[in-house]
Amino acid sequence: MPMPKTALVLIAAAVSGIAAADVSESDRPHRHAAAAHAQAEASDALASLRLEHDPFAQVYIVMSRSSHAHMPDLVRGASPKIDRQGNRLVLAEVRAHQLSRITERIHQREHRCGGYFAFSTRAEAEAFLRSAPTRPPQARKSPAIMVEYSIDSQAMVSPWLDQVQHANIHGTISHLQSYQNRYYASSYGRDAALWIQSTWMGLAAGRSDVTSELFACASCSTQPSVILTIRGNELSNEVVVLGGHLDSINASGGGSTGQRAPGADDDASGIATLTEVLRIAMASGWKPKRTVKFMGYAAEEVGLRGSNAIAQAYKRSNVNVVAALQMDMTNYKSGSGPDMRLVTDFSDPHMQRFLTDLFDVYLAPRGFTRGTDTCGYACSDHASWTAAGYPSGFFFEAGTASGNGFPSIHTSNDTLANMGNTAQNSAKFAQLGLAFLGEAAKTSTVEAPKRTPLR
Repeated sequence: MPMPKTALVLIAAAVSGIAAADVSESDRPHRHAAAAHAQAEASDALASLRLEHDPFAQVYIVMSRSSHAHMPDLVRGASPKIDRQGNRLVLAEVRAHQLSRITERIHQREHRCGGYFAFSTRAEAEAFLRSAPTRPPQARKSPAIMVEYSIDSQAMVSPWLDQVQHANIHGTISHLQSYQNRYYASSYGRDAALWIQSTWMGLAAGRSDVTSELFACASCSTQPSVILTIRGNELSNEVVVLGGHLDSINASGGGSTGQRAPGADDDASGIATLTEVLRIAMASGWKPKRTVKFMGYAAEEVGLRGSNAIAQAYKRSNVNVVAALQMDMTNYKSGSGPDMRLVTDFSDPHMQRFLTDLFDVYLAPRGFTRGTDTCGYACSDHASWTAAGYPSGFFFEAGTASGNGFPSIHTSNDTLANMGNTAQNSAKFAQLGLAFLGEAAKTSTVEAPKRTPLR
């Protein structure tokens, strides 16, 4: 089939890097390295195009060996691997159209989401496995030494919590579920990303210290991730991340761009929760010490592609992310049980402690309770930050009394109507998100310059 114009531009940009390297570099080794890098970028771009347009394109996935045991009829060419963190993994090949079946099988048999990282090429997957899970060069110390996760901002944070309006969260979920889907390769998925960017920037009300960008990745098709940045005043080189994925999928959709996937809980609820956190912080005029980034990740449902692209890019650029919080499925609770559950695996232990301390200081006095859960390898976007060596954490929705999440995810029944048509459960997560925002990023003490009175 004809190649899209945007694809040609992407490949041309990569190939042009080869020419630029040949012209501008006099040093032969550097020139060859630049050319090889540009050629690899072009190859990845071509591979991602095949993923988007060819349901039988090869995809290379990295998953746990326990998950692989459930996939003998879906994957092939599996080879055992151990990453630099000691995780016992498998690198295998699948066809693009089988990804939704793999996702659904993990959901059915392991009662969890995600479960794998996906790559366009084997070389990219191998490089991911070889990458060391250490913090960037300027931040190699333990997070507990590098950043003191103190809780001392109650005067700012506590009033925020009373401002959370579950009706606002409900409204955002309602809008996002109205798209036919937010699948990463569909026009709806891109439109949803653009709407999120516009909505978040609208909440910033033209502040000069707030910017946004659309972060494209080679294997994310036409869906970009959304990043809104609030520049820190005193510690702008230290970055605090709050994120959730913006895409949705129907496990029975077979990769169709017309599939019906409202994704109200998974993960419109997370994006809506982040939106309410941002609304309250911006309305208060709050300015942080550290730089804050709100992120809506693309293509999570097909192998954590958007978040992994960002985390790896930040690692290469030595961006000093000191704390990352994941918001994925915040709105479902059925029966007795805690109000939310801390994920205790594949996340940073210092961040786990920080999150439980935040809960105990800010939410427990309001009568809320917490539990714990295990998530499994690559179950959500926090795993991308963990794999890149950054401290990340994840509180999951209450779910059922036994700890399972919303049973209708990845179907056309993932709607507000099937969650009691309310967003009250997400409101608790917005309060947690506000506590995390205020205590991780801290409040700037820099005063605005005084104006000279007119005479």
